[in-house]
Amino acid sequence: MAELSGNMLVAQSGGPTSVINASVAGVIQEAGKHYCIEEIYGGRNGILGILNEELIDLNEEKAKTIEE
Repeated sequence: MAELSGNMLVAQSGGPTSVINASVAGVIQEAGKHYCIEEIYGGRNGILGILNEELIDLNEEKAKTIEE
């Protein structure tokens, strides 16, 4: 099976709850362990951000924010 590589896009909807925050943090932390994932982007306000092309570069945010 060929290995995929490229960018990752993550989006969640709903309010900023501890469960949603923890699940997004888990996705970002796990993605950071895989060299085949080059960039990690998030959609601002979930799927609406993706549709409006309002993306956040999570590579810059992940180290300082997730550890807190």
